[in-house]
Order: sequence, then C-alpha cells, then structure tokens
Amino acid sequence: MKILIVGGGGIGERHLRCFLDTGQVQVSLCEAEEERVKALKEKYQLEETYTDFTTVPLAQYQGVVIATPAHLHIPMAMECAKSGVPFLLEKPLSVNLEGVDELLELIQRQGVTCGVGYMRRSLPSFKKLKELVESGMAGKIKMGRFNSSQDYRKYRPDYQQTYYAKAAEGGGCILDAASHTLNLAQWYFGEVQDVMAMSDRLVFEGVEAEDSAIILIRFADGSLVEVFCNQFQKPNTTEIELIGTKGNLKYIAEGQEHKIFFCKDDSNLWQELANYRVGRDTYYLAQAQDFLAAIRGEREFPTSLLEGKRTLMIALLAKKRGNNCEQ
Repeated sequence: MKILIVGGGGIGERHLRCFLDTGQVQVSLCEAEEERVKALKEKYQLEETYTDFTTVPLAQYQGVVIATPAHLHIPMAMECAKSGVPFLLEKPLSVNLEGVDELLELIQRQGVTCGVGYMRRSLPSFKKLKELVESGMAGKIKMGRFNSSQDYRKYRPDYQQTYYAKAAEGGGCILDAASHTLNLAQWYFGEVQDVMAMSDRLVFEGVEAEDSAIILIRFADGSLVEVFCNQFQKPNTTEIELIGTKGNLKYIAEGQEHKIFFCKDDSNLWQELANYRVGRDTYYLAQAQDFLAAIRGEREFPTSLLEGKRTLMIALLAKKRGNNCEQ
C-alpha cells in the first residue's frame, strides 16, 4: 500500500516513522521546505518526495495523511476527496467551520474513507476505560474531570516559529492539547449541550493565543465535565476521573505506565483494574494501523469527520467564550 505524508514537521515525521514501522506500506513525503525533505530522505526510506502539494499525483496513493498546519487541512482534504483517495487529517479538523460542511457532503457523495487524528481513541488503554464506563460498574457517569497539562516548550522548543504561535493557523492550547481531551470527553459522555470557559496566555511569550484553559461542559444527559489544560507546568500530567453513581473510575499516566483504577466506597481504596505501557510512538503506531485497516474496509476509523467537526465546534466556542488574551 502506498501512503503519502503531507507535512514533514515534528508530527509529520512521527507519522512517517510509524507508518513505516507497521511494515505494511511504502511511504512518500510532500514537504515545502527542501532542506527538511533532504534531512528526512537521509533518515528514512522514502519512495517519492514532493515540495508542492498541487503537483502530487494523488490517484497513485491508497492513503494520504495531512499533517500540515490546521488552516490548510480542508483545502487539502477536498483535493483528496475529489480524487477518491482515503485521507487522515491531523487534529484539529480546521481553525474554523469554513468549508467543513462542503467537505462532509463531498466525502459522503464520493464514499471516501477518512478520519481525524484523535489518536487516543486508537489506544487500548483509553478503549478499556470506555468499556468500563459502558459496563455499568461505576453506575451512571454523572461528572468528569480531565487534566492534560505539560511544559510544551520542552517537547517543541521551536514553538514560537511553528503554527502554535499563530492564532490563524490553530495555535493555542485549546485547539492543540485540549482538543484531544475534548474529543475524549465527547467519546465518553456523548452530545454536548453547553460550554463555558476561561482561557489566557499566562506564561508563554511570542505567541498570539492562550497557553491555559479551563473548560466546563454540560452534556445532553445532564452530565457535567471540567477540562483543565495548561502548557507551561513542569509535571507532565494526564489524569481522568469519571464519577458515577456506584463509584469512580480513574485513569492516570505515570511516565510510560497508564493505569486505570476503581473506587466504590468511602474507604478510598483504589483497585487497579488495568495497566498499559505506552511510549510516545505507541499512539501514532496504533492510529496508523487503524487507518490502514479502514482503507482495507476491515473497520471504521475511530474518529469520523463529523465527530471531528463536533469537537471543533466545542473548541471554537470555548475559545470565543474564554479568551482573555491581548490582541
């Protein structure tokens, strides 16, 4: 199977590496910066390289992964859909809703396999948490707390020179890290009824958007959820607590160990239910396998474009209602 990666930045390179690691594909690259293309050709086995997306013979590929800044996602996805080529869009779906419905109509008309890259839905650990929710062991889940926070500057020291620094290209923690968490919350809780938020640029310099946000969501069934995110704190935190009528489920990432616990009474004794080892590439490798399986028609991709649109709508509403950044 021939796969094209569009965008050779940090995330694009990870997609490139992980698709190659599946051992199932030949990988080509489209990247505008020639020096980056040269560096990646020396590092990986690439079949073809392009520096201009408009020159790519899309019909030659069985799948395209679009890992460019989010403001370019919809136009590139439209070209893939017109060519009938399956595609995977990095999150978020876009930076606004312009062209989204037209893309949804086109993929339905063309019958194109596609999805949005919320890779946590591909991980066995997050799927296990969903299974536990649906099992009813915690009763009816009525509240949730999600915390996804880290020092983004450590992992992307060049953040001031990337899309992150520019609001028009999808910068800021809400469309970046918090978008993943919003998507998970939707997966566990369902349809959203209302959103409230506070956000600000508390620490970062040289960027146009927020580095911190607290988002409150009421879901259609009345459940209440808090999504907490900052991108300057020193600990790398991933924590989820789902609060039910029969007990609480808790998901905690401790380095590469991801654990799920359950507590059913006021003894405050937490029973460990599951333990997974998760590396930085584990997410992307699992997602690559899901995309290849979707192309082969074996199963649907975990996050559809319609679900990606719903996540984007929540994120945009949170940005609108919570923004306290200087313009």
